[in-house]
Amino acid sequence: MKKKSILLSWSLSYLVILLIPVTIGAAVFAESRSLLEEEVSRSNRVLLSQVQETIDSQIGDISSISSQLMADSQLSSFINHASEQDARWRLMGLELIKNLKSIRIGNGLIRELYIYVKSADVALSSSSLVSKNLLYEIYYEGTGVSEQEWTRLMQDSDESLFRKMKVFSEDRRIEETLVYLQPFPIQLSGNSPATFVVTLDPERFQQAINNVRLEQESIVFILDRDGRTLFSTGTVETPYTIHSYLLQNKNSGRRTGTADWNGESVTVSQISSNVQDWQYVSIVPTRIYAKKLMVIRNITFTGVAAVLLLGSVAAWWFTRRNYRPLGRIMSIISDKVKGKLEQPDDEFGILQTVLTRAWEEQDQFASRLKEQQMTVRSSFLARLLKGRVQPGAGFAAELDRLGICFESDSFAVLLVHIENYEGLFRTRAPEDKEKKRQFVHLILSNVLEELMGSAGPVYSAEMDGRIAFLVNIRGDAGEAVPQLIHAAGEAQHFIHSRFLIYFSVGVSSVHKSIAEISACFQESEEALEYRLILGIGQIIDQYRIRQPKEELYYPLDLERQLVNYIATGNYARSTEVMNEILMTNFAGEPLSVELARCLMFELIGTMLKATEQLKTDDLKEPAGRNELVRQLFACETFEEIEAGLLQILETVCQMVHERKRSHNTELKDQLLEFIHENYADVNLGLTHISERFRFHPTYVSKYFKEQTGTNVIDYINQYRIEEAKKILQQDELTVQEVSELVGFLNSNSFIRVFKKYEGITPGQYKQNSRLIQQGNL
Repeated sequence: MKKKSILLSWSLSYLVILLIPVTIGAAVFAESRSLLEEEVSRSNRVLLSQVQETIDSQIGDISSISSQLMADSQLSSFINHASEQDARWRLMGLELIKNLKSIRIGNGLIRELYIYVKSADVALSSSSLVSKNLLYEIYYEGTGVSEQEWTRLMQDSDESLFRKMKVFSEDRRIEETLVYLQPFPIQLSGNSPATFVVTLDPERFQQAINNVRLEQESIVFILDRDGRTLFSTGTVETPYTIHSYLLQNKNSGRRTGTADWNGESVTVSQISSNVQDWQYVSIVPTRIYAKKLMVIRNITFTGVAAVLLLGSVAAWWFTRRNYRPLGRIMSIISDKVKGKLEQPDDEFGILQTVLTRAWEEQDQFASRLKEQQMTVRSSFLARLLKGRVQPGAGFAAELDRLGICFESDSFAVLLVHIENYEGLFRTRAPEDKEKKRQFVHLILSNVLEELMGSAGPVYSAEMDGRIAFLVNIRGDAGEAVPQLIHAAGEAQHFIHSRFLIYFSVGVSSVHKSIAEISACFQESEEALEYRLILGIGQIIDQYRIRQPKEELYYPLDLERQLVNYIATGNYARSTEVMNEILMTNFAGEPLSVELARCLMFELIGTMLKATEQLKTDDLKEPAGRNELVRQLFACETFEEIEAGLLQILETVCQMVHERKRSHNTELKDQLLEFIHENYADVNLGLTHISERFRFHPTYVSKYFKEQTGTNVIDYINQYRIEEAKKILQQDELTVQEVSELVGFLNSNSFIRVFKKYEGITPGQYKQNSRLIQQGNL
């Protein structure tokens, strides 16, 4: 039952697909009709534009010929001396006949051209110089154009115009053509001495239009500004109804439309001439493209019917054929498997569920296999680095199984210690700490293996929270260590800038056998231990630690001094003693790691002894001392320990001074009195005052600011300026002398400080004081 349902579903699907081309065919037919109509109209306009360009070009050539002749001085002389008619005049006419003939031959649209000279009543053509009467007999007598009408055109023409006239052809046939008349020269208009006449060749005119006509049944008209037909490719004139329609379209701006003509629908297109006040009109019967439309409709309907018939048969055949593999697959799946599925009757659902589960199991198996292989390889490398794997009979096979390939017998080890990676997860949601660590290890492994790959194959393994990189040196062993250090430096810069991960690196020297790999690892561990002394974020190789100091400088008398200075709150002396101890031990070659740890324990013990002597409520408690010890032991480098010790020193010394301050209520007055008595001393300052009263400078500065609202230096400078103002108002002393009396080192400092507080220089102040005193007198 289900089988029939699926077959029916597929059949209906194929039929729906068949409806798509049917719908598209109907839409294509509708669009084709619209496009065909538009294309016919566009083609009419384009071809009519070509007719316009062709005829306008030829007409433009005639205007150019007229301009060329008017510029001919010989022709002007011939016209002006027509009354003489001597031998020289006739010779000049012969030369002009040759020019006119070359002009006529050069323009295929011109059948004849001549210049009628009114004063001599003669005409100069491209073939002869004849009288007016003879010219009329040759071209116009018997055509329906009377001699009086022709004479009036020659004599009274006052503007350039084209006129439809009948003339004799060369074989004495009467033809209707266009004649161009223009007063010569045109500037004189009605008073012109001659008339320039051009007779166009109607066959060439017809041929020029036929070359670009869309259909032979179409008719092209050329109308003048009054709507009269100048030329037509048919035997009829433009009907009045079409002329009215053209006027209406011209006024509305439309160039193409449909109208009724002789009882049938026609498409009318029009365009204006660019050189004459003409209209080019094309009339195409609508039935011409209607025939093409019927052909398209028949083809479309026939194609749709064929698609439906053949498509239905093909749809049913392909449905039966495509179901056979599905039926065979479903027969393979047992009823037991079907019973475990949510939709046992849905064959597609069954296949999807079975395949999805199979793929998921396969992916899980591949993932577990890959993880297991990586774990096994990491474990193998860890044992190899620690010297727990010895090369033997199965060693090569084990390497090949784990995908490890050594290209040479030279090896080096880089040991990476991750310092901080919290910046990488600062903007992310909280994650499992182990996942974070694995992600960071993945980043470091990928980047370092990529950058160190030029030195040789690189294999990484996790070693007690650190990452060890075993590098099989490919090239020169002497250049390998600098190359590895450079690659580690690039990795540090890249990983810090992109991922905000800080790490230190210990680099071993190069060893020449697989058995020495453990020695490489030990050297990298030793190098990495020196981060305690050199600081975090370092790349430490054997060259930097090859000659460590083995003597520790920390005499008993210095320890006693340090304890005493801390107990008395003398921060300056305490820091001097501590700096002396550190500088002596770390100047030149660094201490060994063991002695550095001993020095750290000694300094922490000294600090505890000093804080025990203070007997303060906070520090004498066991919890306070334990917290102090934990803070110091949490430091990973000596630089951090030194900073922590100095911070504790400053805190303890400030506590001592605070305790002294509670018993010294007269300190403010003493400080002010000392400043007032010694303001003239150039050495007077925060340090001088602190030494005089035996307090730390930080304490004096803070205490003075709390009591007076200003700092010590500003108060001293303000007091000196006030005393200087008194001297400047009374005594006739120079600025240099006044600056020395009030404690400034030189006059420049005095002037700068004076201007800072008073806004003017001492000289200006002295001058202003004198003016005030004189005004009071």
